[in-house]
Order: sequence, then C-alpha cells, then structure tokens
Amino acid sequence: MKMFLFSMLAISIGAQAQSVFLPENGKYIYRLPEITDSMSNQPYLNKRLTWNELYKLDKRRNEYIVKNWFQRDWYVMQDMFALDFNGYLNSQKASTFNEAKRKQYSRFAFDKKGFYHHKTVPAMKEWGGLTHPPLKQINVPLEKIDKNFAPIDYSTVKSPYFSPILQLDIDRMTKSELTFGNKVVPLADKDAFEKKKQLIRNAKESILMSSLVYVCDKGTKQIVNLLINKHRQGVDVKILTDGFIGKILGHTECLKTMRNAGIEVIETKDFFKHKLKAIYHTKTLVTDFTEAVAGGHNMIDADNLSRGTDFNNRDVDLYVKGPMVTDIAKQFVENWEYQRIYIKGLKSLTSQIRVVKANLASERKNGLRGDEFYNQILSNPDTRMAGVCRFIKQAPYQDRHSIGKAYLKLLDRVQRHLVIEDPVKSDTYVGKPSDAPISEMMDNFDMFNLLHNKVQSLAKKGLPIDYITTNINMAGNENVAIMNERIKDQLNDGKKLLANWSLVKLIASNSYYGKPHYKNLMTDWMPFKNVHVWTHMSFMHSKIFYFDRIVASVGSYNFQHNATDQAYESTAICMDESLNRDLDKILVQDMANSIPLIFSGVR
Repeated sequence: MKMFLFSMLAISIGAQAQSVFLPENGKYIYRLPEITDSMSNQPYLNKRLTWNELYKLDKRRNEYIVKNWFQRDWYVMQDMFALDFNGYLNSQKASTFNEAKRKQYSRFAFDKKGFYHHKTVPAMKEWGGLTHPPLKQINVPLEKIDKNFAPIDYSTVKSPYFSPILQLDIDRMTKSELTFGNKVVPLADKDAFEKKKQLIRNAKESILMSSLVYVCDKGTKQIVNLLINKHRQGVDVKILTDGFIGKILGHTECLKTMRNAGIEVIETKDFFKHKLKAIYHTKTLVTDFTEAVAGGHNMIDADNLSRGTDFNNRDVDLYVKGPMVTDIAKQFVENWEYQRIYIKGLKSLTSQIRVVKANLASERKNGLRGDEFYNQILSNPDTRMAGVCRFIKQAPYQDRHSIGKAYLKLLDRVQRHLVIEDPVKSDTYVGKPSDAPISEMMDNFDMFNLLHNKVQSLAKKGLPIDYITTNINMAGNENVAIMNERIKDQLNDGKKLLANWSLVKLIASNSYYGKPHYKNLMTDWMPFKNVHVWTHMSFMHSKIFYFDRIVASVGSYNFQHNATDQAYESTAICMDESLNRDLDKILVQDMANSIPLIFSGVR
C-alpha cells in the first residue's frame, strides 16, 4: 500500500507538470450514438437523452466515462438511458429482477484484488458498477423484483413476535418497554434532512439534538442557522455530540458557532474512560417532546443532501410521532445528565426531566405504554401491527449490550426471511485478542461474536438472508463523498495536483476499508446459497435489521464490534404495517441498485 501511494504521488506530480488530472488520461473518441450501438446486444436499454459529449472506455471494467466526469452531475446523467424491465428479465430468462441480476453477474469473472466484476457487457461509469441505470422508482409489484417480498396479509399472519412473553423478556433485558399507536415513517436520504429542518422551524419550546459529528458543510450550516434562530426566539436548544471524533477530524467550526450564539453544546468527555472506544454514535432530534427523528444520519452533506444513487450515503431515519418520542427524549436527557458531571457549571435539565416523567405517567394512564396492555394489544390483529414500538438506548455507563440482547432474542425466532443493511463488514469472529487486527486487540467482541455466530447459524440452517452493504468504490465511507466533492472543487479551480492527491487518498480509503470488507463477505457470507450479498452503488450507511418482515429495527447500530460492544447507540424496534410496506420498497430498491457478490471465476 505504501509503495502504491508513493507511486501515485510521483505520477501525480509528473502529471501536474503537464496539467493533467490522472483519470482524464486516455482517448475520448466515443459519442453517445456509438455507445448506444455498442449496447445493441443489451435489449433492456433504451436511450432517453441526447448530448454531444466525448467519452472514453475503461476496458478493465467495460465502462464508458465522460470527459470531466468528476465535474458532472452523475444523478442526472443516470437518466440518459432507461431500463426496459421486462426486457432485462427476458434477456436472462428469469422470473424476477434479482434472479436476472444474479444470473448475469454469475457469468462475470471477479477480480479478487480490485474487488470488481469484469463485465462482458458495456455500461456507464455513473451506473456505479451496475449493468443498467439505477432504479430510482419501483413501478412494478415488489415480488417482481424479489420473490421474498410478496404481499403479506398482516391481519392473518402468525408470528412468534406477537408473544407477550417474548416482549416481556426483551423489556427485562433492555430496560425498555413497548409503546402503542406510534406513527413511524422511514425517511430515506435527503428526506430526513428536510424533515429535520421542518421540525426545527416548527419548534415552539424545546429542541434536543444529537449527532456523531457536525461537519460544517452546506447542509449542516442550514441546520445550525435554524437552531440559532430558534434559540434567539426563546426556544430551549440543547446539542449533544461526540467529543473525540469531531476534534480528531477537525469538525468543530459549527459547534463553536452555536456556542458563540449561546446554545448549550456538550461534547462527550468519556472516550478515554471506556477503552478509547466509547464514541457518541446515537443520532436523534426531538422537538417540543411531540415529534422526533432518529436513525443513522449524521450532520454531513453525504447524508443530508444525498439522492440515494449519487455516490453519497444511502441512509434511513425514522420520523416518529407518538409515545415513543418520550423514550427518545428520555435517552437524550439521561445521556446529557451523565455527561454533565464532566463539565463544570452546566445545569441539570430539571424541566426536561419533569416533562419526561409527566409524559411517561400520562401515556401509561392512557394505555399507550406498559406491559399490562401487552396481551390486549398483541392478540388483536387490528393493534399488534399499528405502531407497536420500543426505543432501546445503549450506553457504556449503563449497559453496552442492550440492543444486542434484543437482537439475539429476535434472531432466535426468525422463521422466513432476514434482511440486514449494514455499511461495511469490517469484522468477523474474534476468538482471542490475537485474532483481531493489532489496533483492535484490546477491544471487546463479546456481543459481536454472539450476533455473528447467531446469524451464521441461521445461514447454515438455510434461512433466506439478504445482506445489503457497500461496494468497493464506496467502501471508504463518507471520505469518498468528501473527496469527490473536493476533487470537483479543485478541478474547477485548476488545482490538478491537489485533485490528483485527493484521488490518491480516496483510493487509499477504499482499499483500507474495502479489503477486510470483501474478505469477510466472501469468507463468512458468500458460501451460503441462501445468503445473497448485495453491494450498493452508493455508500450504504443504513443500519437496519428486518425480521420476517414483521419486526423492523432502524437506528444507529452497525453490525460491527464498536457498536455492538462499546459505543453510545440507539435503535427503534417496531411492528407497524405501514412502516413495513414503506421499508419493503426501500429495501427492494436497494437490492435493485446493488451489485450482487456472485461470480463464475476469478482474475
């Protein structure tokens, strides 16, 4: 790796003397009519738009690249071709889209060093490794995409998840409880950002907000300006963020701006107390104790401005209205009170604690929470899938395994289908410290090992599992989106040497995270025919476990040892018919916009 980086740097310096940006090398000799002709043996592609730009062909990946690719709007370019859905199925002699895709990719050789398929059909670079333009809308029944997503009659379906005994067991193990009648709506990509802005604008009394980082980019500055305006209007604004990651990465500007405006901001202080691993990873927003957004989105443009297939983050939050909002507020207040002991002069959230206690009592009195209602709610087909949710808080000062304990109980009872969305599969089973990477030998893997082995046992039993994660071009996480944007700005400013160096760092990040990611995917998950691994064209930042399409967990909790064993995390676990129907669409679309990890040979 070091030799590679030095070589790339030397090349970039030499290229700068000639004012050349490395990816722009090559012969741009193709125009769209010629490209269309080369795709004539792919009857499922139809040209939609016409333009006169020049392209070159990357022969390794069989992808056409437009000149000045980094300075283009890739999301718009994806619409230059349209997919003939039935034509794609017919071309592969398949009954579903995912079956067709797996058949097609199974014939492509796979490069185990570069972790990409050698496609035997040409494609466009902006398709992100797909052989077709991304599916931005699903206009067919979901079972035509994937057979595991046929309609469910929730009024008659039977499931062990409706057992009051199971739910009481999870209560006891996680110190959480079910609430009823919640409205829960998934918010994908920039929809979460827009909802957060709306809630902040509408706040009348209080705003409680947390994020791992507040990267001071375009989207975050919009949020910060709204928060400051609300503070000046007399709304009580409280901000929680991690006190280590932001400093290390230099993301403190927006925190200082809020502090200077008079907003109380806590940067967590206990990272070093908990084996250098206790990052504050939970991401929530509560306004006026009546509405909330919770999930995986951080304050960063890669999340806030994402359109799903534009090589930013693919992420999902939940909008919540109902009694679970009180639980989300409660975890914020408890974490604030704990962190307050490290900060002199910071007052207790006395009024917020009083509101939480009053809301808990009122909701219990009105039958919106509590185990005394479990039999009634869970035995009734009209109520058991109507916003029945719990919010689980995980904190190293209390219980760093609470979410994992719930997952183990739920995994024990999965019967038909499991879907996992997870950013990067950086971990595998660690039996002893020497099995872990050097930097992680002192870490805890207790809960991760239990979860890993549990899902492995389900795979061995033949349970259908869809594992949706990230492809090699995006494995470097948010760094890729940041570097893509930086390269674009540097090229626009004529700084090609810096653009080349940014490209080196982008490639290095993908390699650093991508190698263990693909190694673990191919060793632990690919050998099972019933486990389908999907690598999304964007960075898959969602953290979802979906059990039998009955129980859905959406939160900040990665399937990775830092989350499972050490960090501050949270997740909402719900049984809700409307939520599930929306999640079905999101998950099916994510598989459709993913490269299946399947191949016939190796190069």
